[in-house]
Amino acid sequence: MKGKLLAYGLLVLPPLFWAGNFVTGRYISEQVPAMSLSYWRWTLAMLIAMPLLYRSMWRQREVISQNWLRISVLACLGVAGFNSCVYIGLQNTTATNALIINSMIPIFILLVSWVWLKQRITLRQMAGIVLSFVGVLALLVKGQWQQLATFSINQGDGWIVLSSLVWALYSIGLRYKPAELGGAAFLGCTLVVGSLVLSPFYWLNLPEAAFEVTNDAIAALAYVAVFPSLLAYLAWNYGVKSVGANIAGQYIHLMPLFGAVLSVTFLGEQLAAYHALGALLIAAGLLVALLPFAAIRGRFASFKTH
Repeated sequence: MKGKLLAYGLLVLPPLFWAGNFVTGRYISEQVPAMSLSYWRWTLAMLIAMPLLYRSMWRQREVISQNWLRISVLACLGVAGFNSCVYIGLQNTTATNALIINSMIPIFILLVSWVWLKQRITLRQMAGIVLSFVGVLALLVKGQWQQLATFSINQGDGWIVLSSLVWALYSIGLRYKPAELGGAAFLGCTLVVGSLVLSPFYWLNLPEAAFEVTNDAIAALAYVAVFPSLLAYLAWNYGVKSVGANIAGQYIHLMPLFGAVLSVTFLGEQLAAYHALGALLIAAGLLVALLPFAAIRGRFASFKTH
């Protein structure tokens, strides 16, 4: 029981740290170029974690060598691709917008499953997709629906939408992760591959990719390398192992809430009515598309018979 209580408490940390990653990316966007932030985040995380992970990687070196291509593709999507798109987007959009758009990831997973895996989408799921899409539109036009006639997407918001699609591809792609590859070894591999993939985007773009090493830059790099990259992963794994993925997954919906509080507190961003409208429509779409209504009806029916 104590273990489960600890897990429930620890599961609050990953969405908090991940929301903080968006806020930090926005805060430091004018000082540190996006690809530089992405490169140094994962390189520092790799250097910090490798003393703890290399034994697991060495023990499973045969599995890694046999599946290097799968692992590399997943690392390119989940480490290099997703985070680089987020940081590029945050140079031209608010952290609040980014976090709300990012909450559409489950809808993108449904769409990717339909296109890639040929999984059937029900009418209810389609209704949820439409609701969520309208919610994102509300954010993109800032609640001014008449702008749809001459609509052009903000570049930053476009990158955030792309990042959500990339994460959906990564999430679906995890089914191809070798079952025998342990979590520690897989994390180590993704950190190494992610850093290697990002390195030419940094080193070949000097001096444009260079930045002044200020206290803000050091603090931002330390935060993104440790909290959302490593501590969130450890807390998440413990929580999933203790209470299950279904319960743990519900904590992800705390990200926009934490993000809104952090954005207002540290960035001075102003929340507007269209933020609430967009968030409500996306949340409604998620509920309609993903909530197991049949199971809920069954529970109520069972309750009535007792």
